[in-house]
Amino acid sequence: MVRYCEVCGRPHAEIHHIIFRSEASYLSNIPINFKYLCSNCHRGKNGPHMNRNTDIKYKKQLQQNLFHIFESKAYYSETEIIKKLDISSSEISRMFKGLRRYKEGYKKEDIVTLFMGGTLYIDEHEKEILDLIKELNII
Repeated sequence: MVRYCEVCGRPHAEIHHIIFRSEASYLSNIPINFKYLCSNCHRGKNGPHMNRNTDIKYKKQLQQNLFHIFESKAYYSETEIIKKLDISSSEISRMFKGLRRYKEGYKKEDIVTLFMGGTLYIDEHEKEILDLIKELNII
């Protein structure tokens, strides 16, 4: 099956791991972490390996997609996660080994953080708002 670049539409695209294998090797076979890119859009000067802004843009898109997938509830069971992300139970078991499980299931924020390689990406103005909220003890 020929894959096309998600940026320019050229055929014979390669798999780009949005969260790099060096950041989270457990995501290397998880399709939601894939973006199909031609060699130029993948490793060229504006590709995610050479351009930090492009890399962060793709990571934020993945994060937004994950929050959208898990928007309906605060907690999810392993079975629900498997269905939503189309991954195997063995992959879930391996990935979730160190993740805290509550009686209601796994917390949405913990799931997204895990799939983001342990890092959530927020803009500077979002960080300022969160810092202000914490300072005012609102949350």
